[in-house]
Amino acid sequence: MIIKTGELGKRIKENEDNLFLIYGEEDFFIERAVNSIKHKYLASGFETMDYIKLDFNGKSVVVDTVVENIELPPWASSKRIVEVVNFDFDKEAAEKITDVLGNIPDSTLLMFVTSKFDKRKKKLFDAFTKQGVVCEVTYLEEGMLTKYITQTFGKSGITIDADACDSMISRFNSSMRRIDSAVKRIAVYCESESISNVNMALVDELCEPDVYGDIFKIMDAVGMGDASLALILLDNLIKMKEPLPRIRFMIARHFREMICAKELGNKNAVMNRLGSRSFVADKLIRQSRNFTMNKLLQLYKLCYKNDYDLKHGEADERASLESFIVLASGK
Repeated sequence: MIIKTGELGKRIKENEDNLFLIYGEEDFFIERAVNSIKHKYLASGFETMDYIKLDFNGKSVVVDTVVENIELPPWASSKRIVEVVNFDFDKEAAEKITDVLGNIPDSTLLMFVTSKFDKRKKKLFDAFTKQGVVCEVTYLEEGMLTKYITQTFGKSGITIDADACDSMISRFNSSMRRIDSAVKRIAVYCESESISNVNMALVDELCEPDVYGDIFKIMDAVGMGDASLALILLDNLIKMKEPLPRIRFMIARHFREMICAKELGNKNAVMNRLGSRSFVADKLIRQSRNFTMNKLLQLYKLCYKNDYDLKHGEADERASLESFIVLASGK
């Protein structure tokens, strides 16, 4: 069975599954899911005796080790939990594990947890789907993130401006773990200072810089042909101690994303291709209209030529970046 991120918590709470494949980049919800499983089945005081984590250090799963552990009965818990992490599957292991997945004792819950899973290993993926619960834990859509931020602040009697909320989502790249930490930190500050509203100035003061958002602002200025504004925004980033190599990388990536947006021209298609949020896809499409496809391709190639020159000591890093922005701003 394949389920969506939002269904995972309910599935754990209401059903008695004994096999999970949980994967994805949103580690905040993965950790919560794993903790929910452990809380549901492990008896108090037996959290270490009836639970084991098998870490294969990025190598192929040793199936015999998995079998040895799932066949052990729990000491006092309703289920023994075996968690497999940091794993891969070579051809032999993939073939052997498919038989194991259908013969897990009722007293054991086996879960495979990873950031990425190769669904091209179709027979293996189908075995997980048939025998257990499979969930790719994805980043929440911006609407859900906005709802979480506003509701969490609301519990403390605090409101947040729309632009400040969007900025938090952007600067933390939709990572729920980082957003949750920032919201709690800001809420504590607001309560201590008797502040009832979170605005952009407060977010800027208490959170790390919104580099991704600043790159969008630079590209807006470049697209409008305003080199002076783009250079001022670049200078602000540099003053905030943002490393020049990271700025160069993010600008190059931004041009790549604009090329994709220019080619596809459809918000949903851009979201699927880049894994971006809807308002990011909208901005990319809008910005890409300020350039011809030929200009975007030329600038993208120039990013990597500049990178090559810098690595070979043939250019000054800041001067090279400023020259690139001036060139990109020209029509």
